[in-house]
Amino acid sequence: MKKNFLYLVILSAIGCTSTKQVATENQTSKIEITRNLLEGTWVLKNVLIGDALDAPCGFANEGKVKEMNITFTSEKLELGGMLRLYGQSSVNGFMGSYTILSFDEKTKTGKLKFDLIASTKMASENSDFMKCENQYLSYIEKSEDFKIEGGKLQLIKNYPLAKGDKENSPFGDIYKNVLYFEKK
Repeated sequence: MKKNFLYLVILSAIGCTSTKQVATENQTSKIEITRNLLEGTWVLKNVLIGDALDAPCGFANEGKVKEMNITFTSEKLELGGMLRLYGQSSVNGFMGSYTILSFDEKTKTGKLKFDLIASTKMASENSDFMKCENQYLSYIEKSEDFKIEGGKLQLIKNYPLAKGDKENSPFGDIYKNVLYFEKK
């Protein structure tokens, strides 16, 4: 009887371990697929701030500022296993790292985390270009969610509204900032 009980305990432990391993491998595989979908250069097309959809800098570009983009790579950084990214804002180039936390293949949505982003420090004669750059880099760093489908990428930050603000809000329960990109 004690032997049977011991076998049952050992088999249960093995079963739990293999189930966890399969779940971990499945999640790792989803992350790998997502990384492949995300990899490449994405050009910023629009910005949604609450309910206002606008051009990236809030004005028609007409060649005034550099094409704003972000490039996700599959290159792992030595520290922490994060992945490398780089891009171009309205004035300066930037670089940083990111981690994909989760991805749902059905909804094509996921969660990610950006590490601090650094940029070159060229100045612009036009303060609007610098303001645009600061806003763009801030939106990237704060983004927590993403959606990727049909050559389009959205980086999203949701801000839950306070209970008293929800009744009068045109946004419902959340206020969003969304960066809309197209694959280059």
